Amino acid sequence: MIHVLKHVESITQHRDRSLLELGVASALFELVKAKEVNLYKVQAEDSGHFLERVTHVGQDGLRFNSEFEPGNDLIPVSDRPEMQACVEEAQIVRRHDKVAGVFVHCFPIRVERGVLGVLEVICVNPLVDEDLGTAEGFLGLYRNYLNLLDYSERDTLTGLRNRKTFDENISKILGNISRPGDDDADQHRRRPDDGLQHWLAVVDVDHFKRVNDQFGHLYGDEVLLLLARIMRQSFRQQDKLFRFGGEEFVVVLRAATEAEVHRALERFRQAVEGYAFPQIGQVTASIGYTMIKPDDTIPDIVGRADDALYVAKESGRNQLANYEALLAEGRIAVREQPSSDIEFF
Repeated sequence: MIHVLKHVESITQHRDRSLLELGVASALFELVKAKEVNLYKVQAEDSGHFLERVTHVGQDGLRFNSEFEPGNDLIPVSDRPEMQACVEEAQIVRRHDKVAGVFVHCFPIRVERGVLGVLEVICVNPLVDEDLGTAEGFLGLYRNYLNLLDYSERDTLTGLRNRKTFDENISKILGNISRPGDDDADQHRRRPDDGLQHWLAVVDVDHFKRVNDQFGHLYGDEVLLLLARIMRQSFRQQDKLFRFGGEEFVVVLRAATEAEVHRALERFRQAVEGYAFPQIGQVTASIGYTMIKPDDTIPDIVGRADDALYVAKESGRNQLANYEALLAEGRIAVREQPSSDIEFF
């Protein structure tokens, strides 16, 4: 019991999701005498559902990955029958791998939106009832703690990530993409570069003041709620959605090319344009976006996306604008960097 309480104490001191997941996996590895514990996130892609291993604890050590680091190779859920049953039926599944001589136990990580991920516990022998109870108990602790983190990080109206968490999340991205590749102390956190880039888009509701003035703030709030819902439906689970303030939203996504980003944002823009908002009718949104670079600062990134958004607004609204494309076309000037000539007294 003392060992369990020590693990609980260690887990609940974390405010970082990656460290929280590592704490849960490490606790189970020790308490149930596992050979290996892995935590997978379920990723929804156009071609189906995939698994991404984000945490590993085993006899070969431990590894964990920030949600903003470059991704591992995605495994189709259909390639792992026990995982597929776990995800689709939200049930604990056990499989005897006779070739490897181990028992694979899969526990669904269930949230309100469905199965968010799978906890995989690999043992030489099947888990007894006491060990199954321990695993379910730590999963319950993990889910409850995730809910607490969500409460502090989410916008109360839309449920999207709030402005307070934006700077921290972008700072993680910048830290990961600018980190040198030969730091042995960080090797357990690294993943191979997959050729994808981070992009940031600023979304602004067109003529939102007119909506508030004509229909009232309650209807204005409903527009924001419904827009947030359309965002969740339009973007992938791994894309990061923020309410930046007022009628302005931010999307952070990873893609290999600008064309892929454009398609995702255009799909969302069309979904907003085609939605019949109750009482109000049609609402549209303008979007400006830019690529995140290793030497960027947060004001640099947001400033470029805002500049592109301004062009989209001035060009008639209800459209996309990419900062880099505008710059290449000469339709926008290079943003001036703040002067570094600072005198200290």
